[in-house]
Amino acid sequence: MEPVWQIPRPALFWLLFTEVALAGLHADHLTLWLLGAGALVLGWRVQIYRGVWHYPGPWAKAVLVLMCGGAILASYGRLYGLEPMVALLWSGFILKLLEMQRRRDALILVCLGYFVAVTQCLFSQTPGTALGTLGGVLLVTVVLAALHRRAEAGYWRPVRTAAALLAEAVPLMLILFLVMPRLGSLWTVPQPRQGAIGVSDVLAPGDLSRLGASGEVAFRVKFDGTPPPHNQLYWRGLVLSRFDGRNWSRIEPGLDADAGASRRGGAGPQPWESAVQRLGAPRHYRMILEPSGENWLFALETPVPESPDVTLNDDLTLTRATPVASRWSHSLTSWMDYRAAAGGLGDGRRALETMLPGVANPRTRELAARWRGEVDSDAALVERVLALYNRDYVYSLEAPLLGRDSVDEFLWRTRRGFCEHFAGSFVFIMRAAGVPARVVVGYQGGEYHPDASYLTVHQYDAHAWAEVWLAGRGWVRVDPTAAVAPERIEFSVADLLGGERAFLADSPLSLVRFRGIRWLDRLRLQLDYYDYLWAQWVLGYEYRQERLLTGWLGAWDPWRLGFFILGAGALALLPVLFGQLRLARRPPRPPLERLFERYCRQLARRGVTRAPGEAPRALAERVARERPALGTDAAAISALLEEGLYGGGEPDLADLRQRIRRLG
Repeated sequence: MEPVWQIPRPALFWLLFTEVALAGLHADHLTLWLLGAGALVLGWRVQIYRGVWHYPGPWAKAVLVLMCGGAILASYGRLYGLEPMVALLWSGFILKLLEMQRRRDALILVCLGYFVAVTQCLFSQTPGTALGTLGGVLLVTVVLAALHRRAEAGYWRPVRTAAALLAEAVPLMLILFLVMPRLGSLWTVPQPRQGAIGVSDVLAPGDLSRLGASGEVAFRVKFDGTPPPHNQLYWRGLVLSRFDGRNWSRIEPGLDADAGASRRGGAGPQPWESAVQRLGAPRHYRMILEPSGENWLFALETPVPESPDVTLNDDLTLTRATPVASRWSHSLTSWMDYRAAAGGLGDGRRALETMLPGVANPRTRELAARWRGEVDSDAALVERVLALYNRDYVYSLEAPLLGRDSVDEFLWRTRRGFCEHFAGSFVFIMRAAGVPARVVVGYQGGEYHPDASYLTVHQYDAHAWAEVWLAGRGWVRVDPTAAVAPERIEFSVADLLGGERAFLADSPLSLVRFRGIRWLDRLRLQLDYYDYLWAQWVLGYEYRQERLLTGWLGAWDPWRLGFFILGAGALALLPVLFGQLRLARRPPRPPLERLFERYCRQLARRGVTRAPGEAPRALAERVARERPALGTDAAAISALLEEGLYGGGEPDLADLRQRIRRLG
């Protein structure tokens, strides 16, 4: 008899298989050395099972622990934070696997395995991640089921048991999802920005062109009513007013003496908003943002947020109290026809928006001063600079590198660049001529889903443009890229620059590459639609929860909610209760009877059907006549069955099961 402390062979097999699966689940954020350590432990454990190697001794365990801790510290620079803690959890999981000897050790590993599986949700919340996490939880449950069965039960019975357990838990899980209040999920833990892709608050030549190599989604938008045309979709993110000779950056809070207090979502207008005239029809829409690790948001012009977590700043940009560490949605309204600061600029703001450092880019400074004397208005100077771009410049993701005098080199030598080259050089010319100007970064355009009527904005849609202050008109958007490549504003980067080598260079498997193949493009759009539905109805359910439950319950109070949970939970568990009662009434069938039925099913697949009441020996004789190739195996199986069923013997069940399996 198998000792109660011993780990059954199927449990060990599924435990090793689960380690491989969980390594694949976390492969995109675990370092190579951690994955290599998992492979080493896996091989060591197999050799222990074969009796070739021994378990590590106390000194070897201490060395392994110190090596893992030191490697984590060397890789991440710290032992605290999200990624180092997940790495520590993974290290504990694989090291415990190496010293596991008894069933209780395996049960500890099962508990660790559940945590390892669900921590994948800390890094991603896509439908694919949810399915992968569910698969990991299923495998860990298979290990748990195998640990509570004898080895003779086989390798597949624990799978059925685990699947049944999870299926029984699904109704209760759905009820809890619907009614439980959202207290803040684990995956809202702030994450470092290392490796994140998106618009930054520092802009240098080439920064946005690098985003053209990424096909990742930045955010999705659903409009109420008819959406604006493509050429009006300027998703404002950051206003960059400081220039150090090469980089454009934001002004730190408190440096602008004219800045007013920010406006929280849902609150009334601030005094500084009296200088903003919102004209035309408002556009109401809802945005679903992907994790960026930053607290700035994106919106159309002159937004008014609804969420109290969102703040409207005096430069008409939006920020959030905490970084966007997971998918997050909010609603807002924008007026795309507006006048901002048309009555004039304060002295502090004017000084900030005309400031240039040092004496770099002398040729451009000289041109700006000369042209300023040759025109009679700031608007005429804007038109003259745009005409310059329209003549001899090329819009491209593959722009040459620039040196110290980056504006001079771009304007008079390379003449090839992406949107940040044109926006940055334009603002430099304006400031050199004494005209207030600044750079705005965000995204432009997006891709409308042909069936679902929502907009998807990708990282390659990142864009930079300029704002100039004109007397009587206030801040006016000027997009120099439109003077060079007006089709960029009418269409997407994918349509315009999709043939360039740099486009989607970091996303070689992106289906956007194959948008010219109709069925692949249709598949891409359908997968994106499923992802959108997941974000809207699962991750964004908290915004609909109160309205939905109020419609069901008539009011939102703890007593109604509590009774609803109890009643719905009882209904969800009724099928499980009936199933258990039915099993309790039915006596367990002997293993030999189940194997005899399986033997008959295998023969039926081969064309020999057992007659009612036909004994194993008679069945074997008929198999030998009708299927001579199976006669020897059928005779051996029938002899074992007769010995166990009628002779009082105890045949080897594992051997019998293996013979029946070979028969099929």
